[in-house]
Amino acid sequence: MIEIATGSPIDVTVVLLGHDQEDHRVRALHYYHQAGVPCVSLESLGANATGQVCKERLERALEQVTTPFVCLALDADFVLPAALVTAQACLHAQPQVVAAQGHALAYAAGNSKVAYHRIGSAFEHNLEGGGLARIGQYALAGQQGWRAVVRVATLKAALATLPAEFDFAGFRVALSYAILAQGEVAHLHQTDVVCEYAPCALTEVAREERLTQAVHILRQWDAAHQEVCADEDGFTMLNHFVRDTYDQGEAPLLFTSNWGSVTGDPERVFEPRQYIEMPYYTRGLFAQLTALEFLCHAWPTGQTQHQALEGGWVRQRDLLQEHPNDTPESLQLRYWQALALGLFDVRICQRLMAMLTDEDDVTRARELTDWIGRLEQVPGIERQARLQATGSGQVLAALAAATPQAAEFKRVHAHLSKRPTGQIAFVVLDLGDDDQALQTTFDSLLASGLRDFKLVVLKAGKPPAITTARDTLHFIQVNDGNWSAHLNQVVRQLPSEWLLLLQAGDQLLAGGLLHLLVELGESPECSAICANEIQRDTEGRLHAVVRPGADLNLLRSQPGLMSHHWLVRRQAVLDLGGYSETYLEALELDLLLRLVEAQGVGTLAHLEDYLVIGQQPSQRLNEEAMTVLNRHLTQLGYRAQLKNQEAAGLSIDFRHATTPLVSILVASEGDMAQLQACLASVLQRTRYPRFEILVACAEEGVVAQQSFGSRVRLLAGEPGASRSALLNLAASQARGEYLVLLAARCQVITPAWIEALLNEAQRPEVGVTGGLLQDADGKLAHAGYVLLNGPQVHSPWMGLSPAARVQAQWTQAVRSCPAVSGECLMVRKEVFEQCEGLQSQAGSDVDLCLAVAQAGQMVVWTPHAQLLVVDMAAQSAVVAQELLARWPSTFSGRAASGQALEWLAQVS
Repeated sequence: MIEIATGSPIDVTVVLLGHDQEDHRVRALHYYHQAGVPCVSLESLGANATGQVCKERLERALEQVTTPFVCLALDADFVLPAALVTAQACLHAQPQVVAAQGHALAYAAGNSKVAYHRIGSAFEHNLEGGGLARIGQYALAGQQGWRAVVRVATLKAALATLPAEFDFAGFRVALSYAILAQGEVAHLHQTDVVCEYAPCALTEVAREERLTQAVHILRQWDAAHQEVCADEDGFTMLNHFVRDTYDQGEAPLLFTSNWGSVTGDPERVFEPRQYIEMPYYTRGLFAQLTALEFLCHAWPTGQTQHQALEGGWVRQRDLLQEHPNDTPESLQLRYWQALALGLFDVRICQRLMAMLTDEDDVTRARELTDWIGRLEQVPGIERQARLQATGSGQVLAALAAATPQAAEFKRVHAHLSKRPTGQIAFVVLDLGDDDQALQTTFDSLLASGLRDFKLVVLKAGKPPAITTARDTLHFIQVNDGNWSAHLNQVVRQLPSEWLLLLQAGDQLLAGGLLHLLVELGESPECSAICANEIQRDTEGRLHAVVRPGADLNLLRSQPGLMSHHWLVRRQAVLDLGGYSETYLEALELDLLLRLVEAQGVGTLAHLEDYLVIGQQPSQRLNEEAMTVLNRHLTQLGYRAQLKNQEAAGLSIDFRHATTPLVSILVASEGDMAQLQACLASVLQRTRYPRFEILVACAEEGVVAQQSFGSRVRLLAGEPGASRSALLNLAASQARGEYLVLLAARCQVITPAWIEALLNEAQRPEVGVTGGLLQDADGKLAHAGYVLLNGPQVHSPWMGLSPAARVQAQWTQAVRSCPAVSGECLMVRKEVFEQCEGLQSQAGSDVDLCLAVAQAGQMVVWTPHAQLLVVDMAAQSAVVAQELLARWPSTFSGRAASGQALEWLAQVS
């Protein structure tokens, strides 16, 4: 609770603007109620609220205000009561002043940590010149006038004529301008508000568009009402004002406050550079910051803070799980560990308190009791519900849905007892000598109920027991220099049919493991099986890795997502000469690539379930993977060039020796302007030198009337001919070795689009290559099709923004898929003819891809050939039904992996 130093009543009402921050609002109302500050909250404005909506709702809110002064705030901000008292005293004493304002300090709350940033700079004093000078003063200081304590009459007058065309940030800039234009503002050397640090999330281009629009609207409004910035100097000042106060910008970090003890205050660590001219460095302010930090940690709100807490919440959840072999001592140890991950969870504190019953625990129990008392003064929040709303919570929900119930466990084990499978050996690398992590792995294996297995631990440090190779659990002491040699020796000695490499701390998932055993009972004709997995990042957050099959393209380009936790036949490892003793980071990747070299991609299989929770690989894997991949591609005859794109994986330029002629086939569909734009984009933006364009037209007179240049050949089709028929006509006249089917609604974005398509299409195993299609807003329109039960021709990731595409796992890498869109599709001409071209029915592009796959060729999609597409429609259910009739075995995918237990139907 914030205590006010003076006993003066507060004559200022804080108005919460309610902009898309509903979870902050309840906490804010609690904060102002505890501090005795009048507060009115606007209903939620939503993320895209217009200036008109903001204006109308704020005017209605002001009708509820009974105090003479008002202060606007965002719901995540904390206006300081003591500062309000000073500001109201200033306004009472100076009737000619329309507003009073100090400074803002920005905060960014994390897990038991708060970072503080400077906002703007100090005001220049003794400037004369009325409204224009005040505008310049605020622009120079980078301060936002809408945050001032304002007379209610002043604010109403400012709102009365305010233009409505702004976004929310622009509305606040305009409001600042209107307040400053009305009269004198008193500057107070104090910190008024601790506001959430929220750098602008817009792209540079989008931000510039909004700034330009705001300047234009404000100048028009000023000319009609205020005439403060009427001349050129005024326009320059207005431009600076908008740009310097639209948002916070990149604010310098001042200090970080870490709360690491239940008995003391937070510890503050200051950056080398400080700004002593700002009113941040007072004992009173730091006391208020301590109270605010406690409130923020005990009552976390907002996506940014939840993301910072997410990993800790997951770890705490795991530590609070009870296991059959637990003792009071082991439970208490884990509770202390959970508390260390976050001091502000009262549930953990209460569990720990119940166990502090020994005489030696008296002091700690008293300290914890006092701490619990402080926490209980803050309204309780359900942290489990907040975890469920995070990405990790969604992963945990999927795992829960994929875990068999007790009766299903019994049924699966009864089934397995009748159909024994080849034994699996789990080889666990404990190179960090971490007994606790090792126990986590053991607990997960025991929880599955698996009976027939071998467990070998390569352990740095002294083994906890003396064992032999004949024991179910066998420890082998190793070090950093010899563990790979010991691994190969284990492979030679084990009697097991299958091997799975794990790291200490990896958790086997019971549902996935049992599903794997059921599938192994069918004697699969493969040498390596991958499943989906969960990766835990360095902060503890969980990320689902839903592998789209045993995809060689993704294995090469995304080793961090694809190369770990494969179940491999022991004999296959022996036949390859064992694991590499050179490439230790990319050990599994190297083995899998050698397996493909020896046996082909048909030796790889995929299980559509989650099998392991493991640690997210380090970026060192990509560095070593480049060496492994270079060896692999050289073995296949390529002189490839590799590029490490960090999180986006590895890109491969196969550097094919030839530059074949490419025929671009376009069917005119009646819209001449669209066709002209398409052809212009190809001719103006294509870098590849050897291409021809064939345009097939069914409209009478088009061939004679249009002129597209010497590189374009026009072909006359039958009147009323379908797009497929026109493209088949163009293909029959094409001279190129490769054909590109291109829709007239598409336009080229990347100049190297043909090179990107050829990079994949010239691989002998590839028959069709599709490109990335996006709409005018940059949202993803096509990234390959998957064929789902239903049937459904599904476009995964459709509608993803450019920012979201960066976060998506598979939209930045070349990958195999069942089909790609005929809006932009490259196919070798001989393959096109072998498959008898495009069929006459709808969905002919998908049909072509399925025919190519049946002929033994791969269909791949590349993100490096990017095109703009207008009004791309999804494949209809009728089309899917027609395709199902012709290709009944292809529609077998599931929309959401790992969230169902269909495989249990196999278990009798």
